[in-house]
Amino acid sequence: MAGPPLSSGGGSLACPRCGRVNEVTLLPALIKVPKGPPPLDLDPPAEGEAVCFYSPARRATGACSHCGVLISNAWAAQWGNETVCLKCLEHLRDNRDERFQSKRTLWDNIALFAAVLPFTFIFWFIVVISAPASVFLAIWHWNSPRSMVPRSRLRLALALILGLTQIGAMMFGILKIWFHPSA
Repeated sequence: MAGPPLSSGGGSLACPRCGRVNEVTLLPALIKVPKGPPPLDLDPPAEGEAVCFYSPARRATGACSHCGVLISNAWAAQWGNETVCLKCLEHLRDNRDERFQSKRTLWDNIALFAAVLPFTFIFWFIVVISAPASVFLAIWHWNSPRSMVPRSRLRLALALILGLTQIGAMMFGILKIWFHPSA
């Protein structure tokens, strides 16, 4: 049971089930028909017209930003602000362009793990290796991309503080043993 058609801005509608009147606002995005990809030109190119490098039966609509060949809409892809051919897009993906990145190593997690590992009762002896490693990782990867989603440097700072504290405690223990040997 449909109500009366709404104007482009919206209006009041009664619920068909309970009869309560509701105020409805139609947003422009709901009314507008989504625009699809550009239509492919199926007409063959006329004599003297530029043709697509990869598909000579199609008209060239642009040039690839990377290799410069003339391409049709069928072989074009938008890559940021650039128009590239599908071959160059594949080349960018194979050469690990940073815009294709789908995962990253979370160095902050690794540094924090190295700093926390000696606090377990099983691996306490590994502090000699893990403390300097956590300090090194925290400093070396301080400006590295952290994650695909926004993330703070809190874990790196924690790893740095814990690692430096562990190094300080080891040095204090060594100096205490060195200068105050037990009799």
